[in-house]
Amino acid sequence: MTLTVLGTTRDLRSNTPVVYCQMSIPTYLNVVGEDFGNFTIQRRRESHKAYQRLSQDIKNGALLPSITLAVKPEYVRDIIPQLSDVNATCSALSRSGRVDILDGLQRTYIMYDLAQAGHSFTEEQKILVEFWLEDDIRKLIYRIIVLNAGQKPMSIRHQVELLFMSLKASIEGQIENLQIYTERDTTRRRRSRKFPLNVVVSAYQAHITASSELQKDNIIANKMQIEAALDSSEQEISDQFQLFIKYLRLYSDIDDEVFRIYQSDGADSDLPDPIENYDIISKTSRNIHWLATENVFVSFFAAVAQFTSSELPENVRLKMERLDRALETLLKKMREAEVGSDPLDLETFDRLRMGNNPRKVNVGAATRKLLVNGFKEYFRDEGDSALNRAWQLASE
Repeated sequence: MTLTVLGTTRDLRSNTPVVYCQMSIPTYLNVVGEDFGNFTIQRRRESHKAYQRLSQDIKNGALLPSITLAVKPEYVRDIIPQLSDVNATCSALSRSGRVDILDGLQRTYIMYDLAQAGHSFTEEQKILVEFWLEDDIRKLIYRIIVLNAGQKPMSIRHQVELLFMSLKASIEGQIENLQIYTERDTTRRRRSRKFPLNVVVSAYQAHITASSELQKDNIIANKMQIEAALDSSEQEISDQFQLFIKYLRLYSDIDDEVFRIYQSDGADSDLPDPIENYDIISKTSRNIHWLATENVFVSFFAAVAQFTSSELPENVRLKMERLDRALETLLKKMREAEVGSDPLDLETFDRLRMGNNPRKVNVGAATRKLLVNGFKEYFRDEGDSALNRAWQLASE
């Protein structure tokens, strides 16, 4: 099973090499591999009636629209030097499991199902495939978040998920011992620096929108928030992403200390995943996993974005210096804290959080508001006061 290179070009906006290929369906299914669905965890298999007709058409040999694949970033640099050699390019692009599907997931599901059901595709039934070769995180961010937004009606959430699934390995490589896992990984959080992908995605969305409310009730406000995030230059989006990585690294450092300090009553780290069961798990389990819960993760990065925002570059610089001092102070305090202590003042936080009347307020929204305002109070004070004071000020 081989593929044929029809030609190469370059996307002039991003300077990304693109290879146009033709191949049989069995060759294509081998190229995308068995786990092709893992790339788009939120895009479920569709069951529209039109897909049933498409399945029958494919069985009858129908010609499909071209499919777009992105070579995974870790393989791009090895392939680009081979583009002048057609045979080497064919060999490199033919290897299984080295790509993610940017466009054509549902068609791939249909072809895969037909193959699993025993249908035999002929070598004469060809499909056209574009391979995008880009390992620069900044360009991938810009392409996925901005360019895709103008090409298809994808939500900002879906776009960010595409980004993080594609760049997961690159992000993990920038932060020591970081592990980002998905529901399909059938794993649990049993150590620090191990975060669910959906929670990290939510945190990044909160960071670029400067809001802990990822889906506002007001449709117009929600649309304006998303448009503001998308109306950014490539450099602005790149800078935002690098800041997110910087503070995710600090967040992971603090998570190390949370795991050390809050395992005070004999509990070990082999605990049930608490992300969906925050209020019913044990106090110790809740505390050591505190930073991995979506409300805390989202609120922290929303607070970072809100605190450092300003129309004046000089003000942004001063605010970031204040933020950095606050987080450095917190990390130092955490490293000096004894096992069994409460440097995050979670006792106070929980009392204030539980003080919300669920009949009168949305407890989740109230919790996120308490967290965002509490973090901002702490940043504003440059960490000179305890979080106990920040939580109380935020609740007033």
